[in-house]
Amino acid sequence: MTIFVRDLTNEEGNRLLRIARKGADPVQVRRALLILASAQKMKVPEISRLYHISGEHIRHTIHRFNQEGMTSLKPKYGGGRPPTFTEEERADIIELAQIPPKVAGYPFTNWSLSKLKQAVEERKIVASISLKRFGSS
Repeated sequence: MTIFVRDLTNEEGNRLLRIARKGADPVQVRRALLILASAQKMKVPEISRLYHISGEHIRHTIHRFNQEGMTSLKPKYGGGRPPTFTEEERADIIELAQIPPKVAGYPFTNWSLSKLKQAVEERKIVASISLKRFGSS
């Protein structure tokens, strides 16, 4: 069975052409090109050879466009890993790091990551923290 994109309205066709020619997001440009090729009655294997994209991905893109329309062109990013610390915990860690260790009651003059980690855990700002995570932003 051959699958094609549904008939496009003039507005959709013009928007797809604009995205394909001048789009800034490469994901949207590629999806627009796939939809336009399907609208010209190119079969999935032909589109696959032309753009070097799997047939499964092309079929998925066509089905999604048929259901959602133009919004299907936008990527749906998952948003990544949830934050490890709350904003309050983060602010408390930053505040402690800006206080000289001697003023905070420690017997050294400069913070190292391991010393700051120990101080953060002693003050129960957070239960535990890894040095690897601690060093990244």
